[in-house]
Amino acid sequence: MKWNAPYRRWLMAALTCGVLVPCLAANAGEAERVKERSEIDTKYLWATENIFPDKDAWEKEFAAVQALVPKFEKYKGKLAKDPEALLSMLKFRDELEPRMERVYVYSSLLSDQDTRVGDTQAMKSRVMSMFINYGQQTSWITPELTTIQPEMLDSWMRESKDLALYKHYFDDLFRQKKYVLSPREEELMAMAGEVRRTPSNGYNFLTNADIQFPTITDENGKTVELDDSAFYLHMRSTDRGVRKAAYDAIVGTYAQFRNTSAALLNGAVQSHIFTVKARGYDNCLQSALNGDNIPTAVYNNLVNTVNDNLPLLHRYQDIRKRVLKLDDGVHAYDLFAPLISDATLKYSYEEGVAMILEALQPLGEEYLVPMKKGFDDRWVDVYPTKGKRSGAYSSGTYLTQPYILMNFHNSYEDVSTLAHEMGHSMHSYFSRGTQPYVYSDYAIFCAEVASTCNEIMMQNYILERTTDPKTKLYLLVEFLEGFRGTVFRQTMFSEFEQRIHEMAEAGEPLTADTMSAAYGEIMKKYYGPSYTHDEMVDNYWIRIPHFYYNFYVYKYATSYCAASNIAKRILDGKPGARDGYMDFLKAGGHKYPLDVLKLAGVDLNSPEPIEDAMKIFENLLDQTEELLKTM
Repeated sequence: MKWNAPYRRWLMAALTCGVLVPCLAANAGEAERVKERSEIDTKYLWATENIFPDKDAWEKEFAAVQALVPKFEKYKGKLAKDPEALLSMLKFRDELEPRMERVYVYSSLLSDQDTRVGDTQAMKSRVMSMFINYGQQTSWITPELTTIQPEMLDSWMRESKDLALYKHYFDDLFRQKKYVLSPREEELMAMAGEVRRTPSNGYNFLTNADIQFPTITDENGKTVELDDSAFYLHMRSTDRGVRKAAYDAIVGTYAQFRNTSAALLNGAVQSHIFTVKARGYDNCLQSALNGDNIPTAVYNNLVNTVNDNLPLLHRYQDIRKRVLKLDDGVHAYDLFAPLISDATLKYSYEEGVAMILEALQPLGEEYLVPMKKGFDDRWVDVYPTKGKRSGAYSSGTYLTQPYILMNFHNSYEDVSTLAHEMGHSMHSYFSRGTQPYVYSDYAIFCAEVASTCNEIMMQNYILERTTDPKTKLYLLVEFLEGFRGTVFRQTMFSEFEQRIHEMAEAGEPLTADTMSAAYGEIMKKYYGPSYTHDEMVDNYWIRIPHFYYNFYVYKYATSYCAASNIAKRILDGKPGARDGYMDFLKAGGHKYPLDVLKLAGVDLNSPEPIEDAMKIFENLLDQTEELLKTM
């Protein structure tokens, strides 16, 4: 349903940061001064002036859209009786929501480019309050729409082409009719929204503000203060002692708050169960998948197929154990350790852009021309600056150009991340440029396909052009890690998420002990006989914020499998593969997500795309082992 779309899209953009590929800090030992934003050449800064020329213009538009929100009230009681009132309301909504989103995006970009500025943080907070008010004041609309007799609605749409535009919107609405409550109940559900976000808010404050991490001695003998954002940097250390010390310090610190964390995560799960009971869903999984019209069979296909292929992940851990000479087995703190420690790939931003443009040549001019224009027109905020938000994401809205936040450190990982985020932005560019507003927002289920497709094409491009064995091995391991982190690891997280929801639905208590036991059991199953499990690992679930997002992580795995299928067919020159992919990028939400993916030739009702992705992982393993024999 569309009514919470204005802020859902931007929330999801924030959630995607750093999940597929960990956002790494600069290489250890680099002490380069972080510049102020005023010291960066304008060509490397995103063009926020294209949204509003200044904050005064933003203030005027914020006041204007805020004043329009109460005007929905004039349509109350008329939607089921008067087709002209119905169409007028829909058009009013489709004009107001993009303006609200534009107001949000401007405040969000300013907020993220320098988090030290209280004024822009306040701007963003004011917009979020407006969205909450919007949700409450429009909560009556969906219940009233579902009182329209389908036969009458069909006749109205036959008589009005403008109203017929909304056919898929209405089909989706009536598909979910049995879960829609009365106007008063819907109002109460909207009012309860802030209360139900308490577990997630509490977790964010606990992990980002209250928890203090200790210091360790790094591989250079320096005392370094730990924080969670540097977790993967230390996990990639070549010094095993440093890796273990960092893992024990960070996860061990989280473990000190295991009971509080369990109470918070239980609160989130109970909130999901509340929705199930209030709306009449079968269970939490079905409730979470229903919005995108995803059958539980698609989710089960993923989990079952990944489980059937766990021997491939076990084989990868065997390689890791042999190459790193880990006689006592691969511990959790060894999972990210580089197999090749002295291979580096460095690129300037301009070199990275040129490589992306070259690597994506198989997508054709229809894709490349607007993408190059996007680089030239300052879609990207390139370099880290003081106070800037970490990580990377793609943003923008129906009334703006796309925007990409980067923290570019000149590594291959940064170039790959840039290609990834540009994939999101190009998906948005084509979707918004093709579809009317009501269908301009593609489903989150499809969101990672375009971004990952770009990444995979980049991988193939650079791998084919690399002749140095050491560099090639480095790249192969990076690609194996990308697959492990996105398909195997996110599916493992999703299994844990499903397990704790099923436990709660069955009335079993969700405590620190029961959740830790479940996590440890799943971890051992996934990593196999070469993996040595430490008791500390049982607490790792505490540091994963995505468990508060309600069955979100499995979409990374399905998207990666879909993207690998699409990229392979395009690179192989299969007839219709590129055209089908372009149709997918332009489709937005005018069809259900599974049907949109079929435009690109991917059917996730079948396990075949997941099995095909596993063959790609197996091929990477074969190449890695063959190369190791010669080195």
